[in-house]
Amino acid sequence: MKHLWDYTFDAKLKVDPRRRKVLLTEPPTNLKANRQQMVQVMFEEYGFQGVYVAIQTVLTLYAEGLTTGVVVDSGDGVTYIVPVYEGFALPHLTRRLDIAAFNRTADFETMREIKEKLCYVSYDLDLDQRLSEETTVLVENGRTIKVGSERFEAPECMFPLFPRVTPSSSANFH
Repeated sequence: MKHLWDYTFDAKLKVDPRRRKVLLTEPPTNLKANRQQMVQVMFEEYGFQGVYVAIQTVLTLYAEGLTTGVVVDSGDGVTYIVPVYEGFALPHLTRRLDIAAFNRTADFETMREIKEKLCYVSYDLDLDQRLSEETTVLVENGRTIKVGSERFEAPECMFPLFPRVTPSSSANFH
């Protein structure tokens, strides 16, 4: 990890850490020992003036101007469902799912690109299914791909156990 930080601070950012403070992010279930070691390295090896460690999902809410909500963070290896109240993640309610995005092979990279451009969690699945139209997306390799209701049906696998609260239905969760 130190090699990555050296490269980031020296080659990319070209900053003197001794004159800076740093914000680090961590997953919701990061071990206290990992956090302590990360902070120790920032102070002792890089000499940062200050270090703040934040849970990634809390910052996601902040980016939307919110301090309370539920964040579903689906990364390459794992998905977290994290309730946040007044800026604090609730660890006793946080859930980790071993369903996530994919390894970055060429085909999976194309799927990741489509997911990030077009996929969303439907607020009203019944309405979206009635109104869905096929759309075309141009992906990095120059191919054109047609996508229909898959863009909101694919994320539904994340919510089979939860009740939905929508105007038209009360059978699933969003």
